[in-house]
Amino acid sequence: MSMAMKQDALKRYGSKEGYDAEVLINCRAVVAKDDFVSTGILTYAQGDIMEIELPEYEVFQLGDKTKMTLYTKSGLFVFHSTVVAREPGSLIVINPPENRKKFSEKREFPRVDVKNIGYIVGFQNITQKEQHHLENPIEISIKNISMNGIGFIINDNSMIDGILHKKCMLQVELDLGFEMPCRLEIIRKEKQEDGYYYGASFESVPAEQSNALRGFILRNQIQTYFEQKRDEEFKKAMEKKSAANQ
Repeated sequence: MSMAMKQDALKRYGSKEGYDAEVLINCRAVVAKDDFVSTGILTYAQGDIMEIELPEYEVFQLGDKTKMTLYTKSGLFVFHSTVVAREPGSLIVINPPENRKKFSEKREFPRVDVKNIGYIVGFQNITQKEQHHLENPIEISIKNISMNGIGFIINDNSMIDGILHKKCMLQVELDLGFEMPCRLEIIRKEKQEDGYYYGASFESVPAEQSNALRGFILRNQIQTYFEQKRDEEFKKAMEKKSAANQ
C-alpha cells in the first residue's frame, strides 16, 4: 500500500483514548483460529475493515472466526473478529465497533461511495403537518451511504429542488440490490452545477433491513479497498516500467 493510502487511513482516526492509529499500521498481528496460529503484519485499518498480510492466508476461509492480537508501541490489543475477504498474501477481517472505539474517527459510521438509485415517494415539511404523496415517484442517484444516512442528487430536479430544504422529511424507497423503504431528514443542501446535492440522515430503518444495510456497506468497503489497492499496484508497475525504459 502506498504512503498516501496509509496516511488517508490514519486520518480517519484520532486519539480519543490516547491511542494514535499510526501504532496499528505495520504492527505485528497474530491471527488465531481453532488450533492454528499465524503471524502477519497489519497494513490497513479504516472503517469496518482491517487488512493483515500473512504468508499462511490460504489456511483461513471466509467466515472463519478469529482471535486477533495486535502488538503495537502503545500496547497489546486483543479482540475477536471474522474473515470477510481474502486475496493472495492477505486477509480482510472485521474491525469491530468495540475495537474502533479505542480510536476516534471523523465519522461514527464509515461512509462508502455507491452508484445506486432510490425513489422519493412522499415528503413533509417538519413545521407543517401536511404530507405530500407523489403520484409519480422521483428518482434519486445515491452517491454515498452509511448506517447514519445517504448523500444523493435528484435526477429530474426541475420541480422538486425548489421545494425541498433542510428539515424536510422524505419517504423514500432505496434500491440497494434489495428494496429498502425508509424515512430521511434532509440535514444539508448544497448547490452544484446541475442542481443540488443533499445529505440526509435516516429517521427510521426497518429493523429487519438494518443487517442487510450493514452487509451492503461492508461489501462496498471491501470492494472499494481492493479497487484502490489494485490501482496503486498498477500505477507502481507503470512507474517502474517507465523508469526502466528511460
